[in-house]
Amino acid sequence: MEFEYPEQPMLSKTLKIQSSSSYEDCKRSEISFRGTLEEVEEEEAMPRTESEELRLSWLRSQVIGAAAEFDSPFGKRRLTYADHTASGRSLLYIENFILNNVLPFYGNTHTCDSYVGNRTSKMVHEAAKYIKKCLGGGPEEALLFCGQGTTSAIKRLQEVMGIAVPSILRDRVINNLNTEERWLVFVGPYEHHSNLLSWRQSLAEVVEIGVNDDGLLDLEALRLQLEKYKYANRPILGSFSACSNVTGIYSDTRAIARLIHQYGGFACFDFAASGPYVEIEMRCGEMDGYDGVFLSPHKFLGGPGSPGILMMSKALYQLRSFPPSTCGGGTVALCQWLQR
Repeated sequence: MEFEYPEQPMLSKTLKIQSSSSYEDCKRSEISFRGTLEEVEEEEAMPRTESEELRLSWLRSQVIGAAAEFDSPFGKRRLTYADHTASGRSLLYIENFILNNVLPFYGNTHTCDSYVGNRTSKMVHEAAKYIKKCLGGGPEEALLFCGQGTTSAIKRLQEVMGIAVPSILRDRVINNLNTEERWLVFVGPYEHHSNLLSWRQSLAEVVEIGVNDDGLLDLEALRLQLEKYKYANRPILGSFSACSNVTGIYSDTRAIARLIHQYGGFACFDFAASGPYVEIEMRCGEMDGYDGVFLSPHKFLGGPGSPGILMMSKALYQLRSFPPSTCGGGTVALCQWLQR
C-alpha cells in the first residue's frame, strides 16, 4: 500500500522507530507498520474534522511539561519553553504509542527469525520508506538514520564520501593526496558548527562564501569561486544552511543548487533550523534539486529522542568497492570479503 504524506506529529513518530538492519527477509515480514499506526489513530490521533484552532489546542494539550513549574528566585513559576530552534518538545500521544505499540514488541532488528525481531524490522523499513517519500526521495536517493541530529548526518555523509579521517592522521593523509583527489567544499557565512567544523576537520578544502549587501549568501561571490576552480578537475560540493538558526532568514536553496550544478558540483543543505516548518522536496537530478539534505528531527514537535536524518544522492557514495564506513553488527554480509 502506498503511504500518504504524514502530518508533522506522525512524521516525528516514525522517526523514533530506527535501526540499521537491511536484511531482505526482514522486509518480507507480514507485520504492517501502517496498519499499526491506523489502529492507534482510531483511539488517540488528532481529530481530523475539527477546526484548525481546535487541532492546535489539542496538540498543545499533548505537550509534555506544558504546565510544569520550577523553583525560581521569585518563587514557583510556570515553565515557558521558547527554545524550539534548539529542540522540540515531547508529545504525550507519541510517547504513549511507543510505550504501548513499540516497546512491548521490541526486538533486535538483526534477529529476524523471531516475532519481535521481524515486527521491529518491518516498522523500521516502512518508517524509512514513509519518511523518504515525505522528503520527495526516489530510487536515486538513500535515506539514513544517523545518531545525534544533523551533526551525525553530516558526519555520515563525510564518511561515505571517503573524506572523514581521525584528526591525528589528517595532515599526513592530505600531504599524500593528489590535488585532483581533494574535494572542494563551499560553505556559507552563517553555518551551524555541525555544518562547518566537521568539514574543516575532513580531508576537504573548505571555501567560505560571505554575505551580500542584504545579509544573504553572496551568490556572485560563489559564482566567482566556482569559476576560479572551473578547470581544476576537482570534485565540488556545496553545503549550506537552508535557514539561519540565528536570524531565521531562509536561503534561496534552489538558486544555490542551480549555480552549483552549473559547475558540475553537488548541492547539499542543512535543514536543521527550518525542517519542522517547510516542505522539503529533493528533486534530485534536476538543476535546482538537492543532492543531500540534513535534518535534526529532535527539533520537531514530538521529536525528542529521534535520530538525525541524511537523505543523499547515491552518486555521493564513494565506498562501492570498499567496506562500509562503519563495520560491525548489521554489516557482516557486506564485510565478508575481508576474511578472504
